[in-house]
Amino acid sequence: MRRQEKTARRRAGFVTVYIAFATFTLIPMAGLAIDFSVLYNVKSRLQLACDAAVIGAGSEVQRSTNVNDPTQNASLKATVLRFFNANFSPAPWTSTKLIYNSTITQDPTTKIRSIFVTATYSVPMLFMRVLHINNSQVGASATANIRFVNMMIVVDRSGSVQRVGSPDTITTDLLTFVATPLTSIFVDGRDVVGLLSFGGSYNLDFAPITNFQTASPNISTAINNINFDNNSTNTGEGLYQGWYQLTQLNQVGALNVILLLTDGRPSALTGSFSAASAPHCTDKTAKLGFIDSPVNDGNPWQFPPPSSRGEYGVLHVTPECSGSGCESSDVVTNNAGCLFRTDSTQVAQDIFNIPAMIGPITHTTGSNLPWKTTFPSATGFYTPLPDSNVSDAVSVRYAAFNYADNVATAIRTDTTYSPIIYCIGLNFDTVANPNEEPLDADWLARVANDPNYKNSVTGLPVFQAGQTPGAYYNVTYSGLAAALANITGQILRLAQ
Repeated sequence: MRRQEKTARRRAGFVTVYIAFATFTLIPMAGLAIDFSVLYNVKSRLQLACDAAVIGAGSEVQRSTNVNDPTQNASLKATVLRFFNANFSPAPWTSTKLIYNSTITQDPTTKIRSIFVTATYSVPMLFMRVLHINNSQVGASATANIRFVNMMIVVDRSGSVQRVGSPDTITTDLLTFVATPLTSIFVDGRDVVGLLSFGGSYNLDFAPITNFQTASPNISTAINNINFDNNSTNTGEGLYQGWYQLTQLNQVGALNVILLLTDGRPSALTGSFSAASAPHCTDKTAKLGFIDSPVNDGNPWQFPPPSSRGEYGVLHVTPECSGSGCESSDVVTNNAGCLFRTDSTQVAQDIFNIPAMIGPITHTTGSNLPWKTTFPSATGFYTPLPDSNVSDAVSVRYAAFNYADNVATAIRTDTTYSPIIYCIGLNFDTVANPNEEPLDADWLARVANDPNYKNSVTGLPVFQAGQTPGAYYNVTYSGLAAALANITGQILRLAQ
């Protein structure tokens, strides 16, 4: 019994000593846990306030906001602070501010507007004071990137799309891409979307606006009403007019995009054609319109075409005519005495030379008004032309390429709006359609300035340094939806 009592007393004494020593460890650990909980709480609140500040201020950034203007920049900073204080006042646990700073900038290359805020607070400790830690610091930061999207969809409505392609596929996939809220990344009321189609002439099917999905008529109506018909391929005019629409928005901070869908090579060019020495025309004024050389003559396709294939013109560019095959007969109005007045295949009997400078018609009426700009016809993708005579079909086709190529170069070197060209080349079954002219993938990749594409003949990159890069998609009609989905990802990446 005495041994058991002594053992019990020894155990009791050990427990007492153990508790005494453990107290010096457990109490600081408990205090540390409590103080860390306080720090975590303040940190969470601080991060929430920073997030709310940049998101709240970002919601007030409009397309017209110039963050480089000192007054507008200061106003946005005040908004950032207002949202921050609304979510962090009063400061929890009597914490005090050490650092607060916000910056609002715009990237000179991508035009992305960024709102950044950072804050650091000192938090008084409760239990850690026994270790002479009276205060600890917590910090948080947040960034919001704002970039609006302006996009012009430029659709080739030439005859080959109707003959061997699939207009219904283009319509369906474009509706999914841009017109259906559940499947489109483009937000009605925020982004700007427009639609333009081209054959030999161009048509502004849907002027670019923010409420593109809810307007009446809307982008869905325009897509469904694209007039695929017996049209030629004036790629230069389509590209130029799409670019022009973007410039008229005048939003340098936006992500400006041109989406080109085409299945062929340029076959038409726009210009002011001199009739001063025309033997038949009694109206000697210049004829503003387009001429084209057909892409086939019923024989297996060849490029360049036979020089003697023939041309059509001079035909209206705007406004678009309506009805089947109207582009082949809707000649310019100042045609008195001209042979092409009643037979558009006789253009070479009155118009002798391809103008040295060619380019776009006035964007609203097609009337004889000053040009916005013109482009060389004899230099560019094909230099020089075999002949400057309109009767040479090869020269007409090469000039059509040069027009489109020079317009694309001007777009890619536009440092004000920096438009990006996404180009989708739509291939068809050339074996089943030997008389149809396939597209030129190498040239279209050059138009887009795709940094990943190499010329199929030379193996050399088509990318041109110092010009805005884009992307080329070489697909069949069944691959159009996948190409549009990939472009969706590209635009999302660049817009954030």
